[in-house]
Amino acid sequence: MYTLAAARFRLWLTLGGAVCTLSMSLHAQTIQKCTRPDGSILYQQDVCPPGTNSKTVSTESSVSNSLTLLANSNHQYTTTLTINGVTVPGYVDTGATYVSMSVETASRMHISLSDVQGRYMQTANGIVATGNKVVAVMKVGKFELYNVEVAILGNTPTLIGMSALSQLKFSNENGNMVLTKR
Repeated sequence: MYTLAAARFRLWLTLGGAVCTLSMSLHAQTIQKCTRPDGSILYQQDVCPPGTNSKTVSTESSVSNSLTLLANSNHQYTTTLTINGVTVPGYVDTGATYVSMSVETASRMHISLSDVQGRYMQTANGIVATGNKVVAVMKVGKFELYNVEVAILGNTPTLIGMSALSQLKFSNENGNMVLTKR
């Protein structure tokens, strides 16, 4: 599968008897989830290496303000979360109040834990203690979001919850989740 598809469009205009040509390139980017034989997972924009299982997890168009996420085999949607230049995969979870991550992921993303606010939060697995903090800038997929509250707790997968998703519109089209900027 090619990860960067380009299409060129030409528009010929007649202005005052002269013919003008306007060219525009449209690019679509595809993110691949590559599962290695040992079970480890790699997300990349290139074709997966030989010997790995490949699955397209999202496509985005540079001329569109939308990002289309394809469900995985467990009917979950994933995309990337970028904070302080560090990108990790995350599950889109419309039932989660906050963007949530483990202490290890927060540390890897250079999020200071010195000034977090202690809270208790109800989860599907019961009440847990968290450290919450507002992150000034983060990217969900290709969308830059501002002042997003993050819950940092023990050992948890990265969830992209409503503290970030509330800045986006999301819809379901043919079983795919489509995110657009509000």
